[in-house]
Amino acid sequence: MKIIDEGFFLYSKEFGEKSKILYVFSKENGLIKGLAKRSTKQKTNLINFDKIDFTWSARNENALGYLIFEQQKPNNFDDYLFSMIKASASELCIRFLPLWEKNSKIYEDITNLSIITRKDHSFLLGQYVNWEINFLKHLGYGLNISICSVSGKAHDTYYISPKTGNAVSYDVGKKYSKRLFKIPMCMKENFKNDFYNDYLDALKITSFFFFKILENKKHKFIFRNQIINHIHNL
Repeated sequence: MKIIDEGFFLYSKEFGEKSKILYVFSKENGLIKGLAKRSTKQKTNLINFDKIDFTWSARNENALGYLIFEQQKPNNFDDYLFSMIKASASELCIRFLPLWEKNSKIYEDITNLSIITRKDHSFLLGQYVNWEINFLKHLGYGLNISICSVSGKAHDTYYISPKTGNAVSYDVGKKYSKRLFKIPMCMKENFKNDFYNDYLDALKITSFFFFKILENKKHKFIFRNQIINHIHNL
C-alpha cells in the first residue's frame, strides 16, 4: 500500500536512535502516523502546522508504515502565543481524531488557522477559540446557540445546556442558571469583534465538552493549559 499526499505536521516522537514517529493530518487520508528515518542530508526541523508533501508506504493501513516527506514553504510568523495555539490544536487532533478518516472541514479549518499573520493576541485567541468550537462540531458536539431550544426564538439565547449543547433564553434558563453555562459574548457575536475578557469562559465550555468525550477525565492538555495560563497572566 502506498499513498502520496500533502498535509500538516502535528507531532513527532523518538523511535530508536535513527528514526522518529511522525503524526500528520493529511488532505486526502486524515490523521496518519509513520516512521521517518533521520537523514544527515535533511536538516528540516518541523514545527506544528508546517505543511509537507509526503509518501507513506506499508503492507496495509494498520501497519506503522514508512514516511518520506519534504517541507513546503514554512510560515515565518514567529509568535509565542501562536506557537502555543498551533501546538494545542495539534494535540487535540491527535487525541480525538481516528486514523485514516478524511475530514475536509477540519483540514480547511487547520489551513485557515495556520496562515494567520496578524500578531494581535486578542485576535489570535478569538480565532483559536472559534477553531475549538468548530472542532467540537466536527466531532459531533456542535453548540447550537442561535435559537432557544424551548421557545424556538432566535436572537434570544442566554445559556448553554451542558447536557445537549443547545441554548435557551434567559427567561427559560434562569431557574437552572447554576447548572447552565452563560453564553460568552464572543460566541454570540461570531468572533466579529475581540471580546478578550470572555475567551476564558468560552474555553471553559469547550473544555467541558472535550472531557465529556474522553473516558479518562484526568487527561491533561499541556499546550491548551499553557494558553489558559497565558491569558491569566496578560
